[in-house]
Amino acid sequence: MTPAQHVRNGWYLGAWSDEIGRTLKQRWITDLPVCFYRLPDQTVTAVEDRCPHRKYPLSLGHLDDDGTLQCDYHGYRFDGRGVCVGVAEQADKPKAALRRFPLVERDGAVWIWPGDPELADESLLPDTSWLNDPNWTHVHGVVPLKARHLLLLENLLDLTHETFLHPSSIGNAAVAATPIDVTVDGDRVGFSRRMTGIEAPPFYEKSCGLTSPVDRWQDGDFHPPGIFVLNIRVAATGTEEPDGFHMKVLYGMTPGRGNETHDFYALGRDYLIDDQELTKFQHEQQLAVMQEDVDALEAQEIMYATDPGGTAESSIKSDLAALRGRRAVAKMLTREQQAGGSRPRASA
Repeated sequence: MTPAQHVRNGWYLGAWSDEIGRTLKQRWITDLPVCFYRLPDQTVTAVEDRCPHRKYPLSLGHLDDDGTLQCDYHGYRFDGRGVCVGVAEQADKPKAALRRFPLVERDGAVWIWPGDPELADESLLPDTSWLNDPNWTHVHGVVPLKARHLLLLENLLDLTHETFLHPSSIGNAAVAATPIDVTVDGDRVGFSRRMTGIEAPPFYEKSCGLTSPVDRWQDGDFHPPGIFVLNIRVAATGTEEPDGFHMKVLYGMTPGRGNETHDFYALGRDYLIDDQELTKFQHEQQLAVMQEDVDALEAQEIMYATDPGGTAESSIKSDLAALRGRRAVAKMLTREQQAGGSRPRASA
Protein backbone atom coordinates (compact mmCIF):
# COMPACT_ATOMS: atom_id res chain seq x y z
CA MET A 1 0.00 0.00 0.00
CA THR A 2 1.87 3.06 -1.29
CA PRO A 3 1.28 6.32 0.58
CA ALA A 4 0.30 9.67 -0.87
CA GLN A 5 -0.71 8.50 -4.34
CA HIS A 6 -4.13 9.89 -5.03
CA VAL A 7 -6.47 9.44 -7.94
CA ARG A 8 -7.48 12.89 -9.17
CA ASN A 9 -9.75 11.99 -12.06
CA GLY A 10 -12.74 11.28 -9.86
CA TRP A 11 -15.32 12.95 -7.65
CA TYR A 12 -14.64 13.65 -4.01
CA LEU A 13 -16.81 15.30 -1.40
CA GLY A 14 -15.10 18.67 -1.05
CA ALA A 15 -17.40 20.31 1.50
CA TRP A 16 -20.91 20.37 2.83
CA SER A 17 -22.91 23.27 1.39
CA ASP A 18 -23.38 24.82 4.82
CA GLU A 19 -19.60 25.04 5.23
CA ILE A 20 -19.22 27.42 2.29
CA GLY A 21 -20.24 31.06 2.39
CA ARG A 22 -18.63 34.42 1.76
CA THR A 23 -15.72 33.54 4.02
CA LEU A 24 -12.76 32.00 2.20
CA LYS A 25 -12.23 28.38 3.22
CA GLN A 26 -9.08 26.37 2.59
CA ARG A 27 -9.13 22.59 2.37
CA TRP A 28 -6.38 20.36 0.99
CA ILE A 29 -7.68 17.79 -1.50
CA THR A 30 -5.45 15.15 -3.12
CA ASP A 31 -2.44 17.21 -2.04
CA LEU A 32 -3.81 20.31 -3.72
CA PRO A 33 -4.64 23.43 -1.69
CA VAL A 34 -8.17 24.50 -2.54
CA CYS A 35 -9.94 27.75 -1.67
CA PHE A 36 -13.75 27.49 -1.59
CA TYR A 37 -16.13 30.48 -1.59
CA ARG A 38 -19.46 31.67 -2.91
CA LEU A 39 -19.91 34.26 -5.64
CA PRO A 40 -22.49 37.05 -5.27
CA ASP A 41 -25.13 34.87 -7.02
CA GLN A 42 -24.48 32.22 -4.30
CA THR A 43 -22.88 29.72 -6.66
CA VAL A 44 -19.96 27.96 -5.02
CA THR A 45 -16.55 28.04 -6.65
CA ALA A 46 -13.17 26.52 -5.86
CA VAL A 47 -9.73 27.67 -7.03
CA GLU A 48 -6.21 26.51 -6.31
CA ASP A 49 -5.21 28.23 -3.10
CA ARG A 50 -1.92 29.62 -4.40
CA CYS A 51 -1.54 33.11 -5.80
CA PRO A 52 0.31 32.83 -9.18
CA HIS A 53 2.46 35.77 -8.09
CA ARG A 54 4.35 34.35 -5.08
CA LYS A 55 2.14 31.41 -4.04
CA TYR A 56 0.65 33.11 -1.00
CA PRO A 57 -2.57 31.33 0.12
CA LEU A 58 -5.52 33.19 -1.37
CA SER A 59 -7.66 31.91 1.50
CA LEU A 60 -5.70 34.40 3.65
CA GLY A 61 -6.89 37.20 1.37
CA HIS A 62 -10.38 38.68 1.18
CA LEU A 63 -13.47 38.63 -0.98
CA ASP A 64 -15.10 41.85 -2.17
CA ASP A 65 -18.86 42.24 -2.42
CA ASP A 66 -18.68 41.93 -6.22
CA GLY A 67 -16.93 38.54 -5.97
CA THR A 68 -13.41 39.78 -6.63
CA LEU A 69 -10.84 37.72 -4.75
CA GLN A 70 -7.78 39.65 -3.59
CA CYS A 71 -4.46 38.21 -2.46
CA ASP A 72 -3.54 40.10 0.69
CA TYR A 73 0.20 39.73 0.16
CA HIS A 74 0.81 42.00 -2.87
CA GLY A 75 -2.71 42.76 -4.02
CA TYR A 76 -3.30 40.49 -7.05
CA ARG A 77 -7.04 40.55 -7.82
CA PHE A 78 -9.13 37.85 -9.58
CA ASP A 79 -12.66 37.95 -10.94
CA GLY A 80 -15.28 35.24 -10.51
CA ARG A 81 -13.76 33.22 -13.36
CA GLY A 82 -10.35 33.26 -11.67
CA VAL A 83 -8.85 35.68 -14.22
CA CYS A 84 -6.47 38.32 -12.87
CA VAL A 85 -8.07 41.75 -13.34
CA GLY A 86 -5.23 43.79 -11.93
CA VAL A 87 -3.13 44.52 -8.89
CA ALA A 88 -4.47 46.73 -6.13
CA GLU A 89 -2.93 50.22 -6.04
CA GLN A 90 -0.79 49.47 -9.14
CA ALA A 91 -1.28 49.94 -12.89
CA ASP A 92 -0.07 46.44 -13.79
CA LYS A 93 -2.54 43.95 -15.28
CA PRO A 94 -0.55 40.71 -15.43
CA LYS A 95 -1.66 37.77 -17.57
CA ALA A 96 -2.51 35.28 -14.88
CA ALA A 97 -5.39 32.98 -14.01
CA LEU A 98 -6.25 30.64 -11.21
CA ARG A 99 -6.91 26.96 -11.66
CA ARG A 100 -10.64 26.42 -11.14
CA PHE A 101 -11.95 23.00 -10.24
CA PRO A 102 -15.12 21.40 -11.64
CA LEU A 103 -17.78 21.36 -8.93
CA VAL A 104 -21.26 19.96 -8.51
CA GLU A 105 -23.40 21.24 -5.65
CA ARG A 106 -26.27 18.85 -5.06
CA ASP A 107 -28.42 17.87 -2.08
CA GLY A 108 -26.34 19.92 0.34
CA ALA A 109 -22.98 18.52 -0.75
CA VAL A 110 -20.22 20.10 -2.84
CA TRP A 111 -18.44 17.56 -5.04
CA ILE A 112 -15.06 18.41 -6.53
CA TRP A 113 -13.10 16.87 -9.41
CA PRO A 114 -9.40 17.70 -8.79
CA GLY A 115 -8.13 16.14 -12.05
CA ASP A 116 -8.65 16.75 -15.76
CA PRO A 117 -11.77 18.96 -16.05
CA GLU A 118 -12.63 17.50 -19.45
CA LEU A 119 -13.22 14.12 -17.81
CA ALA A 120 -15.53 15.39 -15.06
CA ASP A 121 -18.74 13.38 -15.53
CA GLU A 122 -21.67 14.12 -13.21
CA SER A 123 -23.25 10.75 -14.01
CA LEU A 124 -20.52 9.10 -11.92
CA LEU A 125 -21.97 10.64 -8.75
CA PRO A 126 -24.27 8.42 -6.66
CA ASP A 127 -27.90 9.21 -5.95
CA THR A 128 -27.95 11.43 -2.86
CA SER A 129 -31.53 12.68 -3.19
CA TRP A 130 -32.34 11.27 0.27
CA LEU A 131 -30.22 14.07 1.73
CA ASN A 132 -32.83 16.49 0.41
CA ASP A 133 -35.96 14.31 0.68
CA PRO A 134 -38.65 15.60 3.10
CA ASN A 135 -39.44 11.98 3.98
CA TRP A 136 -35.92 11.52 5.35
CA THR A 137 -33.90 13.27 8.02
CA HIS A 138 -30.16 13.20 8.43
CA VAL A 139 -27.13 14.53 10.27
CA HIS A 140 -23.80 15.26 8.64
CA GLY A 141 -20.30 16.52 9.29
CA VAL A 142 -16.63 15.78 8.73
CA VAL A 143 -14.04 14.16 10.98
CA PRO A 144 -10.27 14.61 10.46
CA LEU A 145 -8.33 11.39 10.02
CA LYS A 146 -4.54 11.10 10.13
CA ALA A 147 -4.42 7.99 8.00
CA ARG A 148 -4.37 7.26 4.30
CA HIS A 149 -7.59 7.14 2.32
CA LEU A 150 -7.18 3.45 1.40
CA LEU A 151 -7.30 2.38 5.04
CA LEU A 152 -10.68 4.08 5.46
CA LEU A 153 -11.85 2.53 2.21
CA GLU A 154 -11.01 -0.97 3.43
CA ASN A 155 -12.58 -0.25 6.80
CA LEU A 156 -15.90 0.49 5.08
CA LEU A 157 -15.76 -2.38 2.60
CA ASP A 158 -15.02 -4.94 5.32
CA LEU A 159 -17.67 -4.37 7.98
CA THR A 160 -16.70 -7.50 9.89
CA HIS A 161 -14.65 -5.05 11.93
CA GLU A 162 -17.94 -3.96 13.56
CA THR A 163 -17.87 -7.17 15.57
CA PHE A 164 -14.55 -6.30 17.17
CA LEU A 165 -14.26 -2.47 17.14
CA HIS A 166 -17.88 -1.57 17.89
CA PRO A 167 -19.37 -4.28 20.18
CA SER A 168 -21.17 -1.74 22.39
CA SER A 169 -23.05 -0.07 19.52
CA ILE A 170 -23.45 -1.58 16.04
CA GLY A 171 -21.43 -4.79 16.17
CA ASN A 172 -22.03 -8.33 17.29
CA ALA A 173 -20.86 -11.77 16.27
CA ALA A 174 -23.44 -12.04 13.49
CA VAL A 175 -21.66 -9.42 11.36
CA ALA A 176 -18.39 -11.31 11.17
CA ALA A 177 -20.11 -14.68 10.95
CA THR A 178 -22.34 -13.81 7.97
CA PRO A 179 -20.68 -14.04 4.54
CA ILE A 180 -21.16 -11.34 1.91
CA ASP A 181 -22.00 -11.35 -1.77
CA VAL A 182 -19.70 -9.09 -3.78
CA THR A 183 -20.45 -7.49 -7.15
CA VAL A 184 -18.17 -5.53 -9.47
CA ASP A 185 -19.59 -3.22 -12.14
CA GLY A 186 -16.79 -1.45 -13.98
CA ASP A 187 -14.89 0.38 -11.25
CA ARG A 188 -17.77 0.17 -8.77
CA VAL A 189 -17.75 -2.46 -6.02
CA GLY A 190 -20.81 -3.55 -4.08
CA PHE A 191 -21.53 -6.02 -1.32
CA SER A 192 -24.57 -7.32 0.51
CA ARG A 193 -24.97 -9.14 3.80
CA ARG A 194 -28.21 -10.66 5.11
CA MET A 195 -28.39 -11.44 8.81
CA THR A 196 -31.64 -13.10 9.88
CA GLY A 197 -32.90 -13.99 13.31
CA ILE A 198 -29.98 -12.32 15.08
CA GLU A 199 -29.55 -10.47 18.33
CA ALA A 200 -30.19 -6.73 17.91
CA PRO A 201 -27.01 -4.66 18.46
CA PRO A 202 -27.52 -1.91 21.08
CA PHE A 203 -27.64 0.96 18.55
CA TYR A 204 -30.42 -0.63 16.52
CA GLU A 205 -32.30 -1.87 19.59
CA LYS A 206 -32.60 1.72 20.85
CA SER A 207 -32.90 3.41 17.44
CA CYS A 208 -35.74 1.18 16.28
CA GLY A 209 -37.32 0.05 19.55
CA LEU A 210 -36.77 -3.56 18.56
CA THR A 211 -36.07 -6.59 20.68
CA SER A 212 -34.27 -9.66 19.49
CA PRO A 213 -34.47 -11.50 17.21
CA VAL A 214 -34.20 -9.12 14.26
CA ASP A 215 -33.25 -9.25 10.61
CA ARG A 216 -30.52 -6.86 9.52
CA TRP A 217 -29.43 -6.14 5.95
CA GLN A 218 -26.36 -4.27 4.75
CA ASP A 219 -25.92 -3.21 1.11
CA GLY A 220 -22.75 -1.22 0.46
CA ASP A 221 -21.69 0.53 -2.74
CA PHE A 222 -18.24 1.97 -3.35
CA HIS A 223 -18.07 4.61 -6.06
CA PRO A 224 -14.33 5.01 -6.54
CA PRO A 225 -12.19 6.77 -5.77
CA GLY A 226 -13.82 8.23 -2.66
CA ILE A 227 -17.57 7.68 -2.16
CA PHE A 228 -19.27 4.94 -0.15
CA VAL A 229 -23.00 4.53 0.50
CA LEU A 230 -24.40 1.95 2.93
CA ASN A 231 -28.08 1.02 2.85
CA ILE A 232 -29.32 -0.51 6.09
CA ARG A 233 -32.57 -2.26 6.88
CA VAL A 234 -33.50 -3.51 10.34
CA ALA A 235 -36.80 -5.19 11.17
CA ALA A 236 -38.43 -7.75 13.42
CA THR A 237 -37.49 -11.17 12.09
CA GLY A 238 -39.65 -12.16 9.15
CA THR A 239 -40.71 -8.63 8.18
CA GLU A 240 -40.69 -8.20 4.42
CA GLU A 241 -39.61 -5.18 2.42
CA PRO A 242 -40.59 -2.32 2.27
CA ASP A 243 -41.62 -2.55 5.93
CA GLY A 244 -39.00 -2.15 8.61
CA PHE A 245 -36.58 0.62 9.49
CA HIS A 246 -34.36 2.08 6.80
CA MET A 247 -31.15 4.01 7.26
CA LYS A 248 -28.43 5.23 4.92
CA VAL A 249 -24.87 6.21 5.65
CA LEU A 250 -22.81 8.23 3.15
CA TYR A 251 -19.07 8.50 3.53
CA GLY A 252 -16.94 10.89 1.51
CA MET A 253 -13.38 9.60 1.76
CA THR A 254 -11.38 12.58 0.54
CA PRO A 255 -7.59 12.51 0.58
CA GLY A 256 -6.13 15.64 2.10
CA ARG A 257 -2.44 16.42 2.40
CA GLY A 258 -0.02 13.48 2.48
CA ASN A 259 -1.60 10.59 4.34
CA GLU A 260 -4.39 12.63 5.90
CA THR A 261 -8.03 12.10 4.96
CA HIS A 262 -11.23 14.11 5.37
CA ASP A 263 -13.81 11.65 6.68
CA PHE A 264 -17.15 13.18 5.60
CA TYR A 265 -20.29 11.46 6.83
CA ALA A 266 -24.07 11.68 6.63
CA LEU A 267 -26.44 9.38 8.55
CA GLY A 268 -30.11 9.36 7.48
CA ARG A 269 -33.35 7.55 8.38
CA ASP A 270 -36.88 7.44 6.96
CA TYR A 271 -38.80 6.96 10.20
CA LEU A 272 -39.55 9.15 13.24
CA ILE A 273 -38.01 12.00 11.28
CA ASP A 274 -39.27 14.66 13.73
CA ASP A 275 -37.87 12.90 16.81
CA GLN A 276 -35.07 15.25 17.86
CA GLU A 277 -34.00 13.06 20.77
CA LEU A 278 -33.50 10.15 18.40
CA THR A 279 -31.55 12.38 16.03
CA LYS A 280 -29.31 13.52 18.89
CA PHE A 281 -28.75 9.93 20.02
CA GLN A 282 -27.93 8.69 16.54
CA HIS A 283 -25.56 11.58 15.87
CA GLU A 284 -23.70 10.96 19.12
CA GLN A 285 -23.47 7.25 18.34
CA GLN A 286 -22.27 7.95 14.79
CA LEU A 287 -19.47 10.16 16.09
CA ALA A 288 -18.55 7.62 18.79
CA VAL A 289 -18.33 4.83 16.21
CA MET A 290 -16.27 7.04 13.89
CA GLN A 291 -13.88 7.90 16.73
CA GLU A 292 -13.34 4.19 17.36
CA ASP A 293 -12.52 3.82 13.67
CA VAL A 294 -10.24 6.87 13.71
CA ASP A 295 -8.30 5.47 16.67
CA ALA A 296 -7.88 2.12 14.90
CA LEU A 297 -6.97 3.56 11.50
CA GLU A 298 -4.42 6.00 12.91
CA ALA A 299 -2.77 3.14 14.80
CA GLN A 300 -2.85 1.11 11.58
CA GLU A 301 -1.34 4.04 9.63
CA ILE A 302 1.72 3.99 11.89
CA MET A 303 2.19 0.29 11.19
CA TYR A 304 2.03 0.78 7.42
CA ALA A 305 4.22 3.88 7.48
CA THR A 306 6.93 2.04 9.40
CA ASP A 307 6.79 -0.99 7.09
CA PRO A 308 7.91 0.53 3.78
CA GLY A 309 9.16 -2.83 2.53
CA GLY A 310 5.60 -4.09 2.51
CA THR A 311 5.54 -7.21 4.65
CA ALA A 312 3.17 -9.69 2.97
CA GLU A 313 -0.43 -9.43 4.18
CA SER A 314 -2.73 -12.33 4.99
CA SER A 315 -6.29 -12.19 3.66
CA ILE A 316 -9.52 -14.16 4.17
CA LYS A 317 -12.87 -14.47 2.36
CA SER A 318 -14.41 -11.49 4.13
CA ASP A 319 -11.70 -9.26 2.62
CA LEU A 320 -13.05 -9.77 -0.90
CA ALA A 321 -14.93 -6.46 -1.24
CA ALA A 322 -12.04 -4.51 0.31
CA LEU A 323 -9.56 -6.15 -2.05
CA ARG A 324 -11.80 -5.40 -5.03
CA GLY A 325 -12.03 -1.79 -3.86
CA ARG A 326 -8.27 -1.53 -3.46
CA ARG A 327 -7.86 -2.98 -6.96
CA ALA A 328 -10.37 -0.51 -8.45
CA VAL A 329 -8.45 2.46 -7.05
CA ALA A 330 -5.13 1.00 -8.25
CA LYS A 331 -6.54 0.57 -11.77
CA MET A 332 -7.78 4.17 -11.81
CA LEU A 333 -4.39 5.39 -10.66
CA THR A 334 -2.62 3.33 -13.32
CA ARG A 335 -4.93 4.65 -16.07
CA GLU A 336 -4.30 8.18 -14.90
CA GLN A 337 -0.54 7.74 -14.82
CA GLN A 338 -0.49 6.08 -18.25
CA ALA A 339 -2.48 9.00 -19.63
CA GLY A 340 0.15 11.37 -18.29
CA GLY A 341 -1.53 12.27 -15.01
CA SER A 342 -4.23 14.81 -14.46
CA ARG A 343 -3.82 17.98 -16.42
CA PRO A 344 -1.87 20.58 -14.49
CA ARG A 345 -4.21 23.45 -15.21
CA ALA A 346 -7.95 23.63 -15.43
CA SER A 347 -9.66 26.20 -17.60
CA ALA A 348 -10.51 29.48 -15.95
